[in-house]
Amino acid sequence: MNNLDKVSECLAELEKLYAVGDEEQKNFIASAFDNILNCSEITHNGFNLKKIEKVTNLPNRESLMADISHLKNEAMLIILHMNQIEAIKQLYGFEIAKKVIVDKSEKLNHLVKETEASLYSINLQKFAILVRERIFFDKYLSILQFSIFNNMESCTYCGDDGEDIITNFTAGVAHGTEHLHHTANVALQEAMISKENYKIYDSLPQCAILKKMTLNKHRVYKDALHEGYVVPYFQPIIDSRDDSVMKYEALARLLLPDGTIVAPYHFLNVALEDKTFEFFTRQMMQKVFNIYDKTSAEISMNLTYENIKSKTMLEYIKNRLEKYGGERITFEIVETEEIDDYAVVEDFILMIKEYGCKISIDDFGSGYSNFTNIIKLNIDFIKIDGLMITKLLSDEKARLMIQGLIHFAKNINIKTIAEFVSSKELSDCVKELGVDYIQGYYYGEPRDAEFYNLV
Repeated sequence: MNNLDKVSECLAELEKLYAVGDEEQKNFIASAFDNILNCSEITHNGFNLKKIEKVTNLPNRESLMADISHLKNEAMLIILHMNQIEAIKQLYGFEIAKKVIVDKSEKLNHLVKETEASLYSINLQKFAILVRERIFFDKYLSILQFSIFNNMESCTYCGDDGEDIITNFTAGVAHGTEHLHHTANVALQEAMISKENYKIYDSLPQCAILKKMTLNKHRVYKDALHEGYVVPYFQPIIDSRDDSVMKYEALARLLLPDGTIVAPYHFLNVALEDKTFEFFTRQMMQKVFNIYDKTSAEISMNLTYENIKSKTMLEYIKNRLEKYGGERITFEIVETEEIDDYAVVEDFILMIKEYGCKISIDDFGSGYSNFTNIIKLNIDFIKIDGLMITKLLSDEKARLMIQGLIHFAKNINIKTIAEFVSSKELSDCVKELGVDYIQGYYYGEPRDAEFYNLV
């Protein structure tokens, strides 16, 4: 056995000790790791122990720190802490804990695309996801919220006593180029203290657009609106029978002069509160119709109750339908507590049906839906509330409610759409329940019209 083989064997033993040690012992072992890994023979021979964590076979903390040190542009770091792993080691032993860790690492690896982000194992209790390009920040925040916190928490493991072992994550998120690991850890500690799923570090000096939005969201939105920077992105809606694309939903984004794409949660509340919201809706709608005119695809676009009770907005919609037709258009209306007069909704539906348009009720089941009123409306689709969909794999009550909604819809000949579907497991589940159409990151993320060959 050569010296490097001996070092490898030694480090494997240290890893086992680290897994079962207390905090003081872990600090000592971590120091020993650093001393061994930094010795000249290992460094000069290009020894790869510094790169890979042995249990998960993922890049380790050293690799993460090296990658962060080479960042030239703003990045996002998510640190994930496995909350129950210490208790699992104490109750069931290291081998069971290792199985849980490996399973979690494999599931995380499935969610992370190599071309977009990197997954690391910091230690046997923490993972990290490094997202290097701003265009993917929103996507991985969605994955954190709707896949990692919902779908992965449904995973159970069987202990020696036959009882199910359930694990979950707490996360810290940070943006920037400097001190990224430190600030993500600060956010993680804040999340653990406040017992929240995750926290985003609130001082983001490197994230120009977020800083602007924090200081003056209204100005950024107004500038974008008046300069014509509102653009439609599109997300496919899939037929559950054969996974073919049924239509595309148009989703609003702001495209700023520096190329930054701003997602709705940064500006939508400002838009809704502003008197220019109708102007915003018109700008978005016109750009969607421009694309609609160049494609044979069906397109869905969103309207609020505020939109459809505005006489000037209704005249604008009618004018656009007169010019472009509406046979391949679906209007999605969000079902909220703001709908105080369903006659207004009914009149709108009657008007757009004259042009061949279809109607979908968005966020159905979110807590405001009135089944009696829905039955009266001549609608074509019900889009089941996405937050309910994300709970399907972990919440039996959510499953039963969704099952009931689908059964209700089938009985009155209304098609159902499941949104926020971000994994194969969730896709299989909604198919099994009998949903007609599926939308979510598993099938395609929101991208511009060129990406989906719509123009």
